[in-house]
Amino acid sequence: MEMLYHVTADDSVIGPVERGEAHAKEIMHRSGIVFLLRSDGRVLIQHRSPTKRIFPDCDDASCAFHVKYGESYEGAAERELVEETGVSAPLKYLGKFSHHDQPERQMVAVFSCTSDKHVILDKNEATSAEFRTKEEIDEIVASRRTTPWLRDGWKLARSQV
Repeated sequence: MEMLYHVTADDSVIGPVERGEAHAKEIMHRSGIVFLLRSDGRVLIQHRSPTKRIFPDCDDASCAFHVKYGESYEGAAERELVEETGVSAPLKYLGKFSHHDQPERQMVAVFSCTSDKHVILDKNEATSAEFRTKEEIDEIVASRRTTPWLRDGWKLARSQV
């Protein structure tokens, strides 16, 4: 059973909540995304597996994660970046936003990092990934099916990456 942080609209902690309950009852919980950049400025965009229960077959950030109860946003970002891409790199915090797109109701922390290391995708998470220019990501967000956290996170990150 995976426990997450149940939080208020201002990200104050109420206590733990089970992940399934958070989704079933649309309870606000902590999550995050990382934008992995190459030294040439291109950003990794993943395509979620069609077997994902939530937002299957959508374009997504370089990695997306829930923050487990007892874990920090940055700790969760570091863990998931390695799990989903095989890359470990220093993170830069860019900001937070909240969204409510059924069944997710989340406070989302946004990070970026730069690395030219080889990416190894977790095939349970994504079917493919490509490094894209900022303009290509603008077009993806405007015209394709994306996760809501990529949609909103890119707005926050675009001028900072």
